[in-house]
Amino acid sequence: MEKVQILWADDEIDLLKPHIMFLENKGYEVTTTTNGRDAVELVKAKEYDIIFLDENMPGISGLETLMQIKNLRSNVPVVMITKNEAEEIMEEAIGGKIADYLIKPVNPNQILLSLKKNLEDKRLISEKLHRVTSRSFVKLECR
Repeated sequence: MEKVQILWADDEIDLLKPHIMFLENKGYEVTTTTNGRDAVELVKAKEYDIIFLDENMPGISGLETLMQIKNLRSNVPVVMITKNEAEEIMEEAIGGKIADYLIKPVNPNQILLSLKKNLEDKRLISEKLHRVTSRSFVKLECR
């Protein structure tokens, strides 16, 4: 099974090294960048399973980065991580179709929970669909 590919864009990425090491020890592959422009370029070059995105970065903002990423890959879940608790930022992010919204400081287990919530849901739905389909075929064969 291939490793889950994570892109994490945060201008303070060095402070998140313990979080990144935690995820890598759990079997995830984490690519990092410190700004929105590079994040968009990385998304153009490679498909990621999930993206963690800081809202406040130099250059283009996290919200602008979110919009550009969603224009490129609308189905990729994006988790907005920010120090800013302003309601209008949350509303803009939700309008931009984020998968989750976390307030800094985050701990590794919050990140892991968000990963599982956003990636495992897809896997569980797929497995359930497969089981239901298999049962339908069995019922058809028994007739």
